[in-house]
Amino acid sequence: MQTQQQITKNGLLPTPPRPKDLPKVELTENARQVLIRRYVRRGDDGKPCESVEDMFWRVAYHVARVEEQWDSDVMSRAREFYILLTSKKFFPNSPTFTGAGTPLGQLAACFVLPINDDMGRDASGIFQTLRDAALIQQTGGGNGFSFSRLRPKGSMVKSSAGQATGPVGFLRVYDHAFGEIAQGGTRRGANMAVLRVDHPDVEEFITCKTDENAITNFNISVGITDDFMRAVENDEEWELRFPDVHSPLYRQVKGTLEQLVEAGVPLVTYKKVRARDLFDKIVRQAHHNGEPGVLFLDAANRSNPVPHLYPLEATNPCGEQWLGPYENCCLGSVNLAQHFAPDGKVDWEALRQSVVTATRFLDDVVEANQYVPAVPQLKEAAHRARRIGLGIMGLADLMYHCGVRYGSPEGQEFAAQVMEFVRYHAMITSVEMAKERGPFPAIKGSIYDSENMRWSPPRPLFPYERDWGRPAVDWDWLVDQIRIHGIRNAAQTTIAPTGTIATVAGCEGYGCEPAFALAYIRHVNDNGKDLQLTYASPQFEQALIKAGIEPEKRQEIIEQVMLEGSCQRVESVPEEIKRVFVVSGDITAEEHVRMQAAMQAFVDNSLSKTINFPEGATVEDVAIAYHLAWKLGCKGITVYVTGSREKVVLETLSTAKKKQAGSEEEKPQPALAEKVEDQLTIWHETKKPRPRYLTGFTYSIDTPLGKAFITVNENGGSQPFEVFINTAKAGSDTAAVSEAIGRLLSYILRLASPIEPARRLREAANQLLGIGGGRSLGFGPNRVRSLPDGVGQILDEYLQIRAERLVSQQDKANKEPAAPGNGHRSAAEKGDTPPVGQKLLRFGDLCPECGEAAVINEEGCRKCYACGYSEC
Repeated sequence: MQTQQQITKNGLLPTPPRPKDLPKVELTENARQVLIRRYVRRGDDGKPCESVEDMFWRVAYHVARVEEQWDSDVMSRAREFYILLTSKKFFPNSPTFTGAGTPLGQLAACFVLPINDDMGRDASGIFQTLRDAALIQQTGGGNGFSFSRLRPKGSMVKSSAGQATGPVGFLRVYDHAFGEIAQGGTRRGANMAVLRVDHPDVEEFITCKTDENAITNFNISVGITDDFMRAVENDEEWELRFPDVHSPLYRQVKGTLEQLVEAGVPLVTYKKVRARDLFDKIVRQAHHNGEPGVLFLDAANRSNPVPHLYPLEATNPCGEQWLGPYENCCLGSVNLAQHFAPDGKVDWEALRQSVVTATRFLDDVVEANQYVPAVPQLKEAAHRARRIGLGIMGLADLMYHCGVRYGSPEGQEFAAQVMEFVRYHAMITSVEMAKERGPFPAIKGSIYDSENMRWSPPRPLFPYERDWGRPAVDWDWLVDQIRIHGIRNAAQTTIAPTGTIATVAGCEGYGCEPAFALAYIRHVNDNGKDLQLTYASPQFEQALIKAGIEPEKRQEIIEQVMLEGSCQRVESVPEEIKRVFVVSGDITAEEHVRMQAAMQAFVDNSLSKTINFPEGATVEDVAIAYHLAWKLGCKGITVYVTGSREKVVLETLSTAKKKQAGSEEEKPQPALAEKVEDQLTIWHETKKPRPRYLTGFTYSIDTPLGKAFITVNENGGSQPFEVFINTAKAGSDTAAVSEAIGRLLSYILRLASPIEPARRLREAANQLLGIGGGRSLGFGPNRVRSLPDGVGQILDEYLQIRAERLVSQQDKANKEPAAPGNGHRSAAEKGDTPPVGQKLLRFGDLCPECGEAAVINEEGCRKCYACGYSEC
């Protein structure tokens, strides 16, 4: 380990040595590797310049250090934070891990920036905001924008006598710019674009991501109003309108449509549409590929804690954090999987303590954050309202432990009771901090203003009927405390995506989501060697053991569960275990929505959750979910139909016509007709992304054009992924032909296709074998007729050896005894690839890091269940 002086030179601020009596963190090897890869700081030589424990101490100390201004014992608080973090009971968002104790010091993940209808004069004009957003993305933050203030496409621009570009045009400008910026030096920027449902360009916006290779750096959401949903219910016309840009007041007043109207700016109606047709277009596009999402503007503004400052227009990239102009929020999640009590109970007292300490931690982050000095409005906005976003992860783990089925009425009440408890104690702690440090500066005029108190305690959607031993809460007492002392944080709770931190914490369920699968292949980096471990839910295995199922039978059950991730169709699993151990695909869309709504009642901001639909779900199913989410008070909804993106590739024009023929009137409906046209040109990504590292096999063969070296690289599932061919010297015609053949083979292997890569390579080899040239080399079975023939022979040899290798591994795996109760299989522990004949759980897109088809849409984000990669 390097010295403190060297570490400081390598980009870390001075940090006192970690006290020797502090505990080490217990992590799986996979979690430790993820931490090292993502969060541990590196020196100029690219090597880690701190240990995992030192990383936790760095974060704890530099967050606690701000308490000097309140005369707190900094070292004592730092120890408290360190123990909270290393116990895995709470983790903050990723930028806090990467930024604390560094000169950069930017600790927030979520930002919202305003975009006004101005090209250069306004501080929040189109290109000034683009500049601010770029600076934020360089620090690791994600941005949300409402494009609703931009005038419609084609409208007259008086100053230039030209026509306006429109929101979608500028969205494309932003997307292109962000495509060139690496977020935090490690990943592309995450962004959210929002457009109101009454904007004249909303129809273009809804379909702007029909081509999934366009606008790749943004999630998009339509801002829905209550008036629109009522118009849909009543089958009314809907006006697409915008303020009169030629009105003298238009330039004088900056704000939302409602603010402009209130100021006297007249509205111009550009078009009238049938509300149901517009709603249908949104739903069909979401059914098609998961976008756009929907944000319920009025629901968000009903609980806006500072309506005197601004109306809420947009959220952060994953949709869970509503923010005003220039506002940002530091998020963190309490790990419910670390709050088990014996006998299937919840350790409520430990949970209370974690919430108290985590709330203090996040308020200190507001103070410790350096924000982005070049955008001073960010710090001003953060200190004005002092928003924090405390949420949860591991809800599914806790429900498994307590024997509660996710999605059931019992599960909805359980989730509500847990979130109510978290919110209640977060607010008590915020009041206590208001006594010590003062309330948030903008409290006057807010819903917490003691002279005009408009905040009322949250209530469950339905009366509680069950008792999980939770201590009582007294909301009336808390109201009195807020009146007397105020409150430190204008908003306290948010349920955020927990991609990387949940992987490190070892949660089975990310955030508030159900577990996605009970068993799957997980990749572990063992000193640079990629090991593939058959992961099975420890709680599921313990339940099987408790049910008296013998080891051999348990192994058989796990292998069956591996096929699809669920235990519901495995006959030998006891019914009580099936009832409790559900995964995302076992839960109906309605149950998903009701779970979201039950928690939303006790989250003053919002939550990241994806409503996963099974394959075969209809457009009507999605529409019903949207209506239900609005009725139940959700602030937004994101849907994803399993396999929907792949189905676009496979669905033919004739299939679409059959769907049309099955309609009630047996004639094409406008929205469906548009989709039919889309299907002629839409394809899932042109090729799969290349993982960071791959294993491969290199062969050599003499050809009429000289010796050729042919490398076949495989992805994590032992499938061929790419081919490299090297012959002769660079720059020669032979080298060019070799490279061309390799590129085409690699492209064929990486195309999205229902045909497995090995079969594709077999067909390619068959096409190359036997091609003759001007001369041959060798005789009999060793004869090589041309360079393509030589390549074909090597591919044929590779495929034969691959098949033998997989059969050998299958035989070996069949002879190996099962490793009892630890969720891993012994053959996999030795680094073997999965045996032939055992279907891996292929439930998603290819991961750019490990190559497994395990990247799924969850929490409004995309993450890999195989290696822990996350876009969040």
